[in-house]
Amino acid sequence: MTIIPYDPFTFLLVTPLAAALLHVATAEEDMSNEESGGESNGSRFVAILVVANVIVLVVILFLLIIYYKKYNKLKNAMKAKNILPRDKEHDSTIMGRAIEKGTPEGGGKGKLVFMDEKGPAFKLDDLFRSSAEGLGRGNFGNCYKAMLELGRVVVVKRLIDLKPLSSEEFVRQVRAIADQKHPNLLPLLAYYYSKEERLFLYPFAAHGNLFHRLHGGRGTRDRVPFRWGSRLAAAQGVARALEHLHRHTRSEATAPHGNLKSSNILFDENDEVLVCDYGLTSLVAPPIAAQRMVSYKTPEYQSLKRISKKSDVWSYGCLVFELLTGRVPAHSAPPGTNGVELCGWVNRAVREEWTAEIFDPEIVVSRGANQGMLRLMHIAMKCCDKSPEKRPEIGQVVAEVEKVKVEDDELSYSSLTDDSSYSASSSQVIGDDRR
Repeated sequence: MTIIPYDPFTFLLVTPLAAALLHVATAEEDMSNEESGGESNGSRFVAILVVANVIVLVVILFLLIIYYKKYNKLKNAMKAKNILPRDKEHDSTIMGRAIEKGTPEGGGKGKLVFMDEKGPAFKLDDLFRSSAEGLGRGNFGNCYKAMLELGRVVVVKRLIDLKPLSSEEFVRQVRAIADQKHPNLLPLLAYYYSKEERLFLYPFAAHGNLFHRLHGGRGTRDRVPFRWGSRLAAAQGVARALEHLHRHTRSEATAPHGNLKSSNILFDENDEVLVCDYGLTSLVAPPIAAQRMVSYKTPEYQSLKRISKKSDVWSYGCLVFELLTGRVPAHSAPPGTNGVELCGWVNRAVREEWTAEIFDPEIVVSRGANQGMLRLMHIAMKCCDKSPEKRPEIGQVVAEVEKVKVEDDELSYSSLTDDSSYSASSSQVIGDDRR
C-alpha cells in the first residue's frame, strides 16, 4: 500500500467526488506498484486530486448560476402577479428614478405639468419625498400609490408601449384627455414627459375597482355582497361617463374609451363610479392596442379590422352582463382566470328559455330576478349585437338605463319561477329587489 504524504491543503480540497477518484487512483497505483515493485508516485495522486476538485467546483458554480437565474425569473413572475408583497422602499426608488425634476416650460431632463389652471396642488419636491406602494401592473405599465407628506394620495401611472410621438403631439393628445371632465370620469391631475419616461398622475380612488367588488372574496366569509341597487348605480354611472366621452369625440372611426372593463371602473370614498384609462387609444402603438384593448375584441374588429364608437357600446353591454351574472368575461379576464364568452352565453340562455339561471345569486337572493334586472339584460343584449349598425347609440342606452330605477320604484316583488314569467312585451310585474 502506498502511503500519501500528509498535506493540509490537500486535506481541505477533498470532496466526495475527489475521494472516489482518489480511491480509484490509489487502487490503480497499488496494482502498478505491485507490478513494478512498489515504486512511489505520490505527486500523481495530488495532481488527480486537484483536477477532480476543480471539476467539482465548476459543476457547483454552474448549478448555482442556473438556480439563481430560475429563482429571479420565478420571483419576478410572482411579483408581476402580486403574489409576493411589494417592497415599498424599492417602489419609491423606482418611481423616484422615473421622475426627474424639471419645469412646466420643459427645462431640465423632464417636466411635470398640472392640468388644473389654478396651479399645482402640490410641488414636485413633495412627490420626490413621497413614499410609494406598487398597485400592480396594468396593460400599459405599472401603477404606484404615492403618499405625500401633506396627507394627499395620488396614483402615478408609468406608460409603456406608446406610439412614437413628438413632444408637441404627445402634449396635444394628453390635453384632449384632460379636457374630458365629468363627475364619473377619473380626472387627470398632471402628466410628466421626458425622453425616457411618460407618466400620468391621478387622484387615488379609495374604494377599489369594480372587478374586485364583483369577484373578490367569492366563496369566503370575508365576501361583502354587492347588491342589485349598487350594481344598477354602477351601470348608470358608467353609461353617463361613456356618453360624455362620445359626445366630445368628433371622429366616428375611433372608440372614445377603447378599453372599457370592470378593472377600469373605480369607486371613490362615497362609492361614486369613476371611469379611468379612457382616451389611451390615441397614445398606444396600434399593434399593442390590438393585443390588449377591449375594443379590439369586438366582432367587427375580428372580421373587418375596424373599431368605432359602437365598439365602446359593445364593451358596455359586456360590462352589464358581468354586473348581472357575476361572471368574468373571457375577453377581459386577468391572467390565470377562466372567463366566459358572456354575449353568446346570455343569448343562448334566453333562446333556450333558462333566463332565470343568468343572474348572480347574490342579487336575486330569495325573490328571484326582478323586472329591472330583466330590462337591463335586454339593453345589454342590444348593445352586444354582432352588427355595429344594429347597436343603439350610447345616448339611447343612457336614456333606457336611467329609466330602470324610475320604473322599478313603482313595481312590487314577485318570484321569477320560469321564463314564461317574462317576455319583452309582458305586462306582468316582477318586482324590485333593491339593496
